[in-house]
Amino acid sequence: MAYNVVVSYSTKNLHVAQWIRDTLHQPGHVEVFVAEYSVQPSQPLNEEILRAIRGCDLFVLLWSSDARSSDYVPQEIGIATGCNKTILPVVMEAGVPVPGFISHLKYLPAHLNWDGSFVWLANFIRENAGKLAQAKLLGGLATAIFGGIMMFAQQEEEEEGDDEDADEDEDDDE
Repeated sequence: MAYNVVVSYSTKNLHVAQWIRDTLHQPGHVEVFVAEYSVQPSQPLNEEILRAIRGCDLFVLLWSSDARSSDYVPQEIGIATGCNKTILPVVMEAGVPVPGFISHLKYLPAHLNWDGSFVWLANFIRENAGKLAQAKLLGGLATAIFGGIMMFAQQEEEEEGDDEDADEDEDDDE
């Protein structure tokens, strides 16, 4: 299962969202949802955005004055907050404070070091995707080991039951 990233953005900042998608998307390893590209014509936009946010591992907020005045972005923040998603605000302009319910989060100040911030973001996502893959691998291994132990225990119980039945048959013969 892939590490799922949702990018929330103003359409005026679509070029940045597209760069994130193009740079980080690795099929099966890192999936990046950018509504402009991830929702096909004729699909219900709101439902697809909701589904993506509910299923994401990381919600990346491209925060700017345009995002603040967007119809969608503040609502997407609310949904991500309500779903207890990990939110990473990327502040793209000086003087645009992060909104209320996520103002306590440490944000990535991209406006201070554009290239360095996006290199950090790419590394952060790749690192978390690797951790998720490793955790799932270990979880699968643990499940297999536990299943093997349970099968062994069940087999032992069945063999003990067979031994008791044999002992009872011998007692009946006497």
